[in-house]
Amino acid sequence: MTNEPAVPAQLGRPERMWQRAVVLVLIAVTRTARPVFRLGDRELSCSHSNGGWTLSLRPDGKAIFYGQDVDCSDTTYRGDKPVDLLVNAPQWLPLDRLRELNDGYELGYLYWWEEDRWNRAPYPAFVDDDGLAASCDGYAGIFDDKSLSDSFADAGYRDPEAARRFVQRVARGTVNASAFKDLMDSASEQSPLPGESCVPTALEWATRLGVAERPAAEHAV
Repeated sequence: MTNEPAVPAQLGRPERMWQRAVVLVLIAVTRTARPVFRLGDRELSCSHSNGGWTLSLRPDGKAIFYGQDVDCSDTTYRGDKPVDLLVNAPQWLPLDRLRELNDGYELGYLYWWEEDRWNRAPYPAFVDDDGLAASCDGYAGIFDDKSLSDSFADAGYRDPEAARRFVQRVARGTVNASAFKDLMDSASEQSPLPGESCVPTALEWATRLGVAERPAAEHAV
């Protein structure tokens, strides 16, 4: 291992990445019946034909971001064996699962957030690209607000004011049926999914993601 750990410019604070990722999920569920996202306990994964990524938040403020692009992750295929991405990894990581991915040629990068910064293992000199950016291609809205705006436009939502309103609702945790209808009405072309089936499903996702508007009775408790 020769390269000092370096953090890609794309990586920001994990809570902001999570918020943008939630928006990406909710955009997707208004346009497709089979979104590429999977939600676990404070863990969100995106899988596509060339790989994918996972963002996991912990209650103690720590976080993990890992994934792979099968074409661009030099850490996986350029050497005689995968680069050991768990060098210097802290014990609080899910080490057994990550070791299985690493040794199974399924892990291109692994970053962990603690002490208010991202960290990773050092890379050998031959690693030019760990696949981070490529693994998020099409979902780069997780990285910054400009890319998130592009994600709205790519989905057919080209009204920036409607997109801004929706992002604000997500940030406030007040997403409801009206918020989805407002976004969907702004589309430059009709969604392939009928609204009467799409909105309830989208609301289920919003609830699971913790950004759905709570009933008035719950606010009063």
